Amino acid sequence: MQDAPIPRSRISNAINSVAGALGGLGIATFTAIIVYVVICRYAFSFTPRWSEEVPRLLLVWVTFIGAVSAFVRNTHLCAGLTDLMVKPGRFRSFLAALARLASFLFLIVVFWSGWQITGLTWSHETTVLSWPAGLSYLALPVTAAAAFIALVAAELRK
Repeated sequence: MQDAPIPRSRISNAINSVAGALGGLGIATFTAIIVYVVICRYAFSFTPRWSEEVPRLLLVWVTFIGAVSAFVRNTHLCAGLTDLMVKPGRFRSFLAALARLASFLFLIVVFWSGWQITGLTWSHETTVLSWPAGLSYLALPVTAAAAFIALVAAELRK
C-alpha cells in the first residue's frame, strides 16, 4: 500500500545495510553448517551433537533480521491490494498512515513481549550446548527495536 516510496534516512539505510549483511552472513553460515552436517552424517556416519541447536538458532535470527529489512523497505505484509481497490487520494493516504501506526504498535508489542519471554527463558539452558534458551527469543526485542528505530527515522525524514 504505497502511493510513493517512503523516503529513507541515513539511519534507515544503515539499518537496512546491516540487516542485509547480517542476514546474508547468517544464511551463508546456515548453509555451510547444513552441508557439513549432511556430509558428516552420510559420508562418515557421524552426526555432530549440535546439529539441531545451532541451525535452529541461526534460522530464527535470520528470519527476524530479514523482517527488519522488510520493514525498512516497506515491503512487509504489503500485498498491494489497497492500490488496486482504493483510488489515490486522501483515503489511501489515511490507510497508509493507519498501516504505519499499526506497524509501530506491532513492533512495540513484539519488543515488549519478546523482552519478557527472553527474561523468562534466559536462565534455562539448551539441551546440548548449554547456551541460554533465551538466545532464540532475544531476536524479538533486538530486531523489533531496530525496525522501530528505522521506521521512526523514516517518519522524521518526511
